[in-house]
Amino acid sequence: MRMRSKWLIVGVGAVILMVIVTVPFFSFKITRQTIPVPDADVSPTMQPLGGDTDEHGCIGSAGYSWCEAKQKCLRTWEESCTETNKEEEVRDAVRAQLIAKHGPDAEALNISVAIIDSGYAKGGASVEGMGGGMWFAAEVNGMWQLVWDGNGVIECSVLAAYPEFPSTLIPECYDSVAQIMVTR
Repeated sequence: MRMRSKWLIVGVGAVILMVIVTVPFFSFKITRQTIPVPDADVSPTMQPLGGDTDEHGCIGSAGYSWCEAKQKCLRTWEESCTETNKEEEVRDAVRAQLIAKHGPDAEALNISVAIIDSGYAKGGASVEGMGGGMWFAAEVNGMWQLVWDGNGVIECSVLAAYPEFPSTLIPECYDSVAQIMVTR
């Protein structure tokens, strides 16, 4: 009797296994689909994201458009295109000082004002199609003074004359005596 129940279990298991293996073949109709491949002569009409720069280098698909008033690409929902009188005042003062410092070639610079914070400002200077640098300025006796311009790290000694310069604008500087970066 034991042998018989053993063969019964094996037989039932084999039947179940055969059903599991064969049902998919009988239940589903397998079809081949061909995916159409465009001819090599057909050119795509869509541009990749970022491949739509305008004459100023603004990337429209990323939301940037040229702002004539600020002479830069910006997203109008992040920054207004209208320039305040203070921004114009800072930009003009920085432009004049960059030209005085670097000569007539600096007249081609596009000067942008990024932030004005309680008599202190930061921004950028660039030539169209080329790289640029940054600048920092402070209002001293009602006149905007260029504190620093260039690329790279600002030395702490440059900021010594401006101890109140906000650390939000310049969070760290380089101490050339101790040869370390200093968090302000």
